[in-house]
Amino acid sequence: MKQRIGNVLLAVALAVIAPAVQAGERMWSDCRTCHSVTAPDGSVLARGGRSGPNLYGIAGRTAGADGDFRFYSDAMRAARSRGVSWTRDNFVAYLANPDQFLRSVTGDPQASADMHVELRQGGAALFDYLRSLAP
Repeated sequence: MKQRIGNVLLAVALAVIAPAVQAGERMWSDCRTCHSVTAPDGSVLARGGRSGPNLYGIAGRTAGADGDFRFYSDAMRAARSRGVSWTRDNFVAYLANPDQFLRSVTGDPQASADMHVELRQGGAALFDYLRSLAP
């Protein structure tokens, strides 16, 4: 009986999450110009560029903490030193206005992001998609 209830709950959760993940996957085309999603073993899960950090495991990761990416802005480094992490809310806020997000979390009114793209809608779906690619 418990397994049956668990299976039903899983099916309901997948039915709710799957559309958001699919929407986020469609949005990936705008991100892949600069970013990729590559697992630690080198498996490329979502092809993309290298001018931005790898987004593998971004959900819950500390901002500015991709050890293989060396071109973070000073503001992103300051966010990292303050322990800012990529929660869904933070990710959505950053995508909507990167400079404003960094100004808010660092307290620096001059903070500037090196990402010059704003995504005012769909950030949550993109986060769900990225989260679905990494355990």
